[in-house]
Amino acid sequence: MLYRTPHAASAAAVLLLGSLGLASCGSYSSNATVTHTAALNTSGGRDTARSGVQAAILVADTTNGIALPGGPTPASIARRVFGMIHRGRAALATGTSTGACSNGVKSSAVTNSDGSRTTTTDYYYEATCATLEVEETISLVTPATPGNTDGSGTITSYDHSGGVRVVEKLILNTGTSQGEETLTMTGTAASTATGTTTSALGATCTGTPPSATVTCSVAHWGTSTGSASTGTVTGEAIGTGATAGTSGGNANATLAISFYAGTALGVAQATGSTTWTVTGATAFNSGTGSFGYTTTGPSGSGTLTLKDVLYTYTETATLSATGLSLTIVENPNGIVTVDTPIATATIDVAGTGVLSYADGTTESIAAGLIGY
Repeated sequence: MLYRTPHAASAAAVLLLGSLGLASCGSYSSNATVTHTAALNTSGGRDTARSGVQAAILVADTTNGIALPGGPTPASIARRVFGMIHRGRAALATGTSTGACSNGVKSSAVTNSDGSRTTTTDYYYEATCATLEVEETISLVTPATPGNTDGSGTITSYDHSGGVRVVEKLILNTGTSQGEETLTMTGTAASTATGTTTSALGATCTGTPPSATVTCSVAHWGTSTGSASTGTVTGEAIGTGATAGTSGGNANATLAISFYAGTALGVAQATGSTTWTVTGATAFNSGTGSFGYTTTGPSGSGTLTLKDVLYTYTETATLSATGLSLTIVENPNGIVTVDTPIATATIDVAGTGVLSYADGTTESIAAGLIGY
């Protein structure tokens, strides 16, 4: 089953930039090497890029069974929750975050007096586990009936000095009905544990054991703190269908994404439906793509490709044991005559990284979220 695989590494990708009404060339940073890319100066181009980055992270993390083990981004918890439930309810270890250091990761679990179980996983900047980068805590309550479990989680990302970058709070529910297993997760994020919410997420994944397929619906909104579009709210609604590799074959997934921008977005799930949507605006662009996992196991690799409907931007992101790297170009479209650089990004397995635009501006990424 797809959800039996280890949780995914954080990934980032950029796509779908551009505008029909291109502005003149320009730069947002006088201290950086600048590529004069007109599309980045349009009102929708940068929002589409940022939204594409976040969408690719969510796609990699909710496409169960084909992403790299090792990262603590919110959607990856879906696989961990499923795994914890199906391994049984005995404690995996004693204590909290006291497990042995293994290539920059410590994990331990404890069964509480009420029967709930809390698992804490720490990710460090160094392989020797010296400087904490992300702490992920998940608590699952004793299920009222077999196959149905509620839980909650917190992900806190730190900078090298120990300062908090982002705190994500999650609510989880798994259920079984007529053999079909469903996990629903909602979450919010802020720059501190008690700060104003500046990002939110809803996700539902469904599969029927022992089938090798799973479908997921995800919606997200986030507020940019980047220098070029501070305060801009972008959102994504994503649908994926994934198939695990069988009989030696490689896993793969197809995906469809809708992109949003506005001043007050939200996420919602219609009553009786597993589909998540973005509220507060109408989608201004859409895209399709695929994610193929070329090898399996902890050192496996995968490639994500995405292309939009409205513009001529494409991206390719390559997943490896250390994280994800990507390159984004604008394809010839009558205005540009050759493939033109748009952006690059690098993300480590704990979800920390940076998105660098071709005009010299950047946006930070922490715990798999853009803008922190």
